Amino acid sequence: MTPSRRPRRGREDVLAAATALFHERGHDATSMSDIADRLGVTKAALYRHVRGRAEVLREVTGPVRAHLRSLPAVSAAADGRSPVAELTELLDALARAAAADPVRHAVFWGVGATPSPDAADAVCRASVAGRLAHLLARAAGRGETRCDLGPSVTARLLVGAVVGTAAGGADEGEVFGGRQGPGGEPGAEGSPSVVDVLLDGLLRPPAGPRRP
Repeated sequence: MTPSRRPRRGREDVLAAATALFHERGHDATSMSDIADRLGVTKAALYRHVRGRAEVLREVTGPVRAHLRSLPAVSAAADGRSPVAELTELLDALARAAAADPVRHAVFWGVGATPSPDAADAVCRASVAGRLAHLLARAAGRGETRCDLGPSVTARLLVGAVVGTAAGGADEGEVFGGRQGPGGEPGAEGSPSVVDVLLDGLLRPPAGPRRP
């Protein structure tokens, strides 16, 4: 009898399997052997296409980095608009990006797991958080938002809430409310988006002191 042959796999197959496993188990809990087992090939066969797990992760999250860096809201200088308007634009852009490619964004941001440890990913995340913190500080300075927490902490909380909801399995109606989702379909008419709810909390005047 002719011995059974292992399937022939290419680089894109390796990246697809790795993306799924990173999402399911987290990057730290996924080995090259796990990727090989998912593909039904030997571990040695993987090294014909990639040099190691670090390269695989960089390729998996590369589209997220590229998209985030291309967003005008991430790097744009103030254009005379209210910082709250710019903040809304940036959070909407993050929600749409995460909803359009939820698995890669979950790996990149660490939804349900640790964030990608790739150095370029860390720099990109810091850039987004820094931009949000800058806008929050401007808005607080103008009296437009509450400042119960520092801008940096608030920025990280906002990113976690927006990306976690958009990449965590919520449907478009839950993420975008009455706004148009990434697929072009409108959400439920009149319902607030995740961004609307978050900013409503920031814009609402702080409650008075609690009674004992």
